[in-house]
Amino acid sequence: MVRPRNVGKVNRKKPIPEWEQEEFTSRTDIKLAAQEVTDIGVSLAEFSDSQLKKMQLPQELLDAVLLLKTMTAGPAIKRQRLFIGKWLRQHEDELAEIRARLIEAEERAKKQNLHFQKLERWRDRLLSDGDEALNALLEDFPQADRTLLRQHVRNALKEAEQNKPPKSARAIFQYLRGLEW
Repeated sequence: MVRPRNVGKVNRKKPIPEWEQEEFTSRTDIKLAAQEVTDIGVSLAEFSDSQLKKMQLPQELLDAVLLLKTMTAGPAIKRQRLFIGKWLRQHEDELAEIRARLIEAEERAKKQNLHFQKLERWRDRLLSDGDEALNALLEDFPQADRTLLRQHVRNALKEAEQNKPPKSARAIFQYLRGLEW
């Protein structure tokens, strides 16, 4: 007696994730959408361990990303990336939160880079313009120590003339970084 395959099995349909419900014009579009989700998981691996822990990722995803970070070569990396992408596609609600956290982390990094660039411009201006730039800086930050900054500027210029490492220029940057911005 031949038995039909589906007899006795309960047909439980899982809810279809949002990325699969979208209207795609081709299979290529479906693959690209799946790859986009996988890329989100791979971009998580670019963060440091402490940043990942601050993101409050689900433990299974955190473990998978940390494992991916330890891998160096071979086909296991591809499998791990695919596993992370699959996990993210299966947990659509958490994917939206993770996307938001990634965007937030990118915005913080951009702000920090802009802040550092501003500090570098001030340092370079102090080294090139001297007292004129120092007076402009003290107008914005009256709590800054004029004598300390002048000393660091003199030392940095002397180090540059003697082709020494820019120890004083770094000290200027660190001092500016410590000021309230």
